Amino acid sequence: MAEVLGSCEIKKVSVSYKKIHSDVPYSEEVVQNCMQETLNFFYFILRNREDTDFILKDVGTLAMRGTEVTMAFCEDFLLSLNKSTYAVEKLLTCYLEWV
Repeated sequence: MAEVLGSCEIKKVSVSYKKIHSDVPYSEEVVQNCMQETLNFFYFILRNREDTDFILKDVGTLAMRGTEVTMAFCEDFLLSLNKSTYAVEKLLTCYLEWV
C-alpha cells in the first residue's frame, strides 16, 4: 500500500529484523528491541511535539522544529545517488512540490 503526496509516493514496508540482523553482529532479538525503542521514542517526540534531530549515519539529519521538518543530506550520500537517475529525479520532484 502506498500513500500519495502529490506525485511522490510514500511506500509502507514491513521491517525485516532478520535481514537487518544479518548485517550486524547482534542477535535478532537485540535488533528488534533496538528498532522498537527507536520507533517508540520517535512516536513520543511526535506526540508531544518536541523539537529534535534524528541523525541518520551516512545519510543526513532529520530536524523537527514545531510543525516544520527539514532534512539535510550528507554530500557523500547525495553523490552516491547520482548513480541512480531515478532516485535523484524522485527526490527533486518531491522537494519542489513540498517547497
